[in-house]
Amino acid sequence: MNKYIFLVLSCFLCNATQAAVYMIDFECDQEAYEVFATMSLAELDGQFLDGSRKLARYHDLTTGSGIVLVEADDPVLVIEFANGWSELCESKITPVVEDAEALAILTR
Repeated sequence: MNKYIFLVLSCFLCNATQAAVYMIDFECDQEAYEVFATMSLAELDGQFLDGSRKLARYHDLTTGSGIVLVEADDPVLVIEFANGWSELCESKITPVVEDAEALAILTR
């Protein structure tokens, strides 16, 4: 019995401290791309706050839309990043999981 309690507590604590991944789905005005084009990759990556990091950013330049995948310890960090572009871009933030995590959730 004690080993099961330890196992449950271990799983809970591991998941509680694990950073989550968020997908920012965005659509921007042309002005946003004019601003974006003036920045270096280092400047763009520097916009992510401590405790978060960009995993990937993909653009559909024909529609002005795209996605950013961000890993963060706190969802507030992702919201603050997206808010920095809010005058030029509309965005939606969604927590996402990888296949293994999805399978674990769906088979509970």
